[in-house]
Amino acid sequence: MRDTFTQMLRFGLGILALAGLLYILDVFYFAPHRLPPCVQEQLPPGHICPESLFSSQKDSADPANYKIVWVDARSENDFELNHLMFPDDRMFPIRPGAAMQQLMDAAIERLMAAYERGECIVVFCTESCNSSDQVAQELRASGLIKAPVYVLEGGWSALRKAGLASE
Repeated sequence: MRDTFTQMLRFGLGILALAGLLYILDVFYFAPHRLPPCVQEQLPPGHICPESLFSSQKDSADPANYKIVWVDARSENDFELNHLMFPDDRMFPIRPGAAMQQLMDAAIERLMAAYERGECIVVFCTESCNSSDQVAQELRASGLIKAPVYVLEGGWSALRKAGLASE
């Protein structure tokens, strides 16, 4: 009876040690790479959670058929390194700076057509940049675009997590 108790105690301690190891691994390795949960109701107006955006597109199994026109507000270097996997008429680089008006002029006809096509416009950048807010505000302020303009919460990381970005 005593041997059985000792074996059960060792087994329990082993399970406890394994659980502790998994906890430490999660805290120090997985958690820093995990995106925080997005709660649509807690976001500022004009921002959208990836889950809300993609669930609104559930009619299409293929992301290439989503009714979204993407605006990439990341830096030119980031844009050149990593791309979204969408046709050119569905993805436009517009970033703050000296060339912003020129980039907007190149995309404005397609962005204006988004409303008639039943599409929304989603602006994104990296998690830590404010460019997407600036670009979205500029698009809204132009007065030419009737389609809803959203800023994607989580930016590029959220697109990678959703499998829409190529590295």
